[in-house]
Amino acid sequence: MLKKTILSLAFILFSNISLGSYLFSPSITFLEHSVEDNTTPKRSAKVTMIDMRLGYLTDFGLYFGGLYSIQDFELLSDSSDSFFGPSIGYYGYGFFAALTWYLYGERDLSNGTGKYTDVSGFQLDVAYLVPIVEDILIGPQLTYHSYKFGDFQQNGGSTSANYKYSGLTPYFNVTFHF
Repeated sequence: MLKKTILSLAFILFSNISLGSYLFSPSITFLEHSVEDNTTPKRSAKVTMIDMRLGYLTDFGLYFGGLYSIQDFELLSDSSDSFFGPSIGYYGYGFFAALTWYLYGERDLSNGTGKYTDVSGFQLDVAYLVPIVEDILIGPQLTYHSYKFGDFQQNGGSTSANYKYSGLTPYFNVTFHF
């Protein structure tokens, strides 16, 4: 019974798949923050985050795709963090929302002494997009990241890690609809 229900649902969802389209949606943000406490001098960091999303949009707004994300403390240097994962979402009436589950993620330390691996977590994106020409849309995007690294690799060895991050980040989004 369950198998027939799943097959019926899949048939209904994908019966009009030829009426859909594709989305390519890069987003970018630049942040600068500083940390100051009583034991260390003031430290500041600049980070550029670039998300590149590619996927299929059904005619009724359901989105299936993937996300590749780069978080870089020195743009185009060798010390960037990267994440990859499948996405599911919805686009309609100018609103876009997508949930991505990270299958791969790596955080390189900026001094090159090691890296964090074995990521688990997700990213939730919500954007409001307005057309500037027929198939190009722009708008603000708000992204919630939540992930954890379970492994730290250094000098050929590996140890258990418990590095966690969660936060809300604003982006500027450009979406190409084709």
